[in-house]
Amino acid sequence: MKSQTAQRPEHQRPTRSAKSKKYVKQTAHVEARRDGKPLIFGWGAHLSRHEKNQLQRRAVWTITTLIAILIVAVVVGYWVDFNIVIPNLPIASVNGQNIPQSDYRKLVVVKAQLQTNDLQGPHGLLVQRDNLSKQVTQLQATITKTTQQIDTLNKQIKTAPADQRASLNTQLTTAQNQLNDQQNQLNTVNTQYQTMQTTTVPVQQSLFTQSQVGNDSVDWLQTDLLIRNWMKTQSAAVQAKIEPTTQQINQALNSFKANLPKSTPYNQFLSSNHISESDLRTMLALQVRRNNMQSYLSSQVTSPAYQVLASGITVQSQQDAAKILKQLQGGANFAKIAGAQSLDSTTKASGGDLGWMARGMYFEKYGSKISAVIDNWIFNRSRTLGELSPVLNENGTYHIIQIRNVDPSRVVASSDLQTLRTDALLIWTYQQKATPGIKVSQPDSTRLLDPSNMPTWLPSSPPSQPGAGAPGTDSGAPGAIPGGDIPGGAVPGGAVPGGALPSGS
Repeated sequence: MKSQTAQRPEHQRPTRSAKSKKYVKQTAHVEARRDGKPLIFGWGAHLSRHEKNQLQRRAVWTITTLIAILIVAVVVGYWVDFNIVIPNLPIASVNGQNIPQSDYRKLVVVKAQLQTNDLQGPHGLLVQRDNLSKQVTQLQATITKTTQQIDTLNKQIKTAPADQRASLNTQLTTAQNQLNDQQNQLNTVNTQYQTMQTTTVPVQQSLFTQSQVGNDSVDWLQTDLLIRNWMKTQSAAVQAKIEPTTQQINQALNSFKANLPKSTPYNQFLSSNHISESDLRTMLALQVRRNNMQSYLSSQVTSPAYQVLASGITVQSQQDAAKILKQLQGGANFAKIAGAQSLDSTTKASGGDLGWMARGMYFEKYGSKISAVIDNWIFNRSRTLGELSPVLNENGTYHIIQIRNVDPSRVVASSDLQTLRTDALLIWTYQQKATPGIKVSQPDSTRLLDPSNMPTWLPSSPPSQPGAGAPGTDSGAPGAIPGGDIPGGAVPGGAVPGGALPSGS
C-alpha cells in the first residue's frame, strides 16, 4: 500500500521573500521621511513628502474653487449692474423724484416708433404726400383731356352749320367751366403737395434724430411727474378727466399697432427693442395722460378772462436792472426810462407798454416760449396797481415789470384765445417749472445719448437734404424713410395746360 503523504507541487510559486517585505517597509519609511527641502518661500522643510503632497492638492482645489467663485461673482455682478443698477440710475429728476434710465429707454423706443408711424405708417405723411402726387397727376390728365375737348369744339364751331352752333357753344361753355374748376382744384392740391414735399415731411424728418427724440422723451417724463404730482391736489372729478382709463389705453395700443409700417410686425417690434407689451402700455398711458391734460387745460381757457395791463424794461445785466429799479422806487418815470434804456425793441418806443394780457400771453409774445418767470409774477392775484417787480431774470436778461391796470373780466382776442388753447399744456408746464419750490433738473447729458438707451434704427442726425431718407436700420426695426423729389419736376406730370401753378410752400 502506497503512502498518502501529500507531495509539494513541483512548480508552486514561492512565497514573498523577507527581502521583499523589507523593501515595502523601506518605501513607506521614505514617504514619511523629512527631506529637508522647503515647500514655498523657505517654509515647509519640516514636512514629509506625503504632507507636502496633501498641501499641494488642497492648494490646487482651493485656488480652483476661488477662481470659480470669482467667475460666478463677476458674471452675477455684471448681470446685476447691467439689469438693475444701470437701468435705475437717474437721468433726470423732479422735486427729488428720480427718473430712471429704464423708463427713459422705453419711452425713447416708443416715441421714436410713434414718429416713424406718423411718417411711414399706412396713413403717414409719406402716404399722404404720395396720394397728393397721384391726385396732381390725375388732375393734369383730366385737364389735358378737357383742353383737347375745348380745342375740338372750337374747330367744330368754325365749320358747323349755323343751326348747330348754339348747341356746340353750350358744350364749349360747359367744358371751359369744367377746365376752370379743374385748374382751381389742381392749384389747391398742388399747393398741398408742395407744402407736404418741401415743408411738412422734411420738418418731421429733421425731428427724427437721437438728440431730438431723447430730449423730448425726458421732457415728457418730467412733465408727466409734474402732472401726477399736481393731480394729487385736485378733486376726484378733475383727476377722472386726466388719468387714462383702460379703454383709452387700449385704444392707444390698437392705434399704435394699426399704424405700424408693414415692414415692422408688432411682435418683432417688441422683441427687437427688448420691451414688453406692459412696457408699451405704460408709455402709451403717459401719452394719453398728457393728451388728457392738454384737453383739460385748453377747456379752461375762456373769454372774457382776468387780464393785466403792464409795462416792462429789459436790460443786459443785473447791476443795470438794480440801478434802474432804485430810480423807479425813488419816483422816476417808468415810460421815460424804458424808452431810453430798455433793450426790448418791440416795446421801447411805447415806453415799455406790454398791452393787456391774459395769463400765458407774456409767455407767448415776450417769453420766447421757454420761460414763465415773468408770466407767473404778473398774474399773481396779489399784485396791486402801480406795483414794481423785483429784478426778474428770464432767458438770460433782466427785467422790471410794472402793473398799470387790472381787469377781472376782459374779452380775449380770438387769435390770442386760440394760441392759448393750442399751447395750454406747454404754458402750464413752464409755469410749473417757474413756481418757487419746484425743482426740475437738467437731464444727464452722458446718459441722454448713451448707445444702450438708443434704438439702433434711430438716426443720430437728420437727412442731409430735404426729403432724403433716414439712415438705414437693422432687422426688424423701421426702415429708411423715403421721400426724394419726384422725377420730372416739382409738379408730377410736367406743365399744366392753361397756365403755371403756384409753387406752394
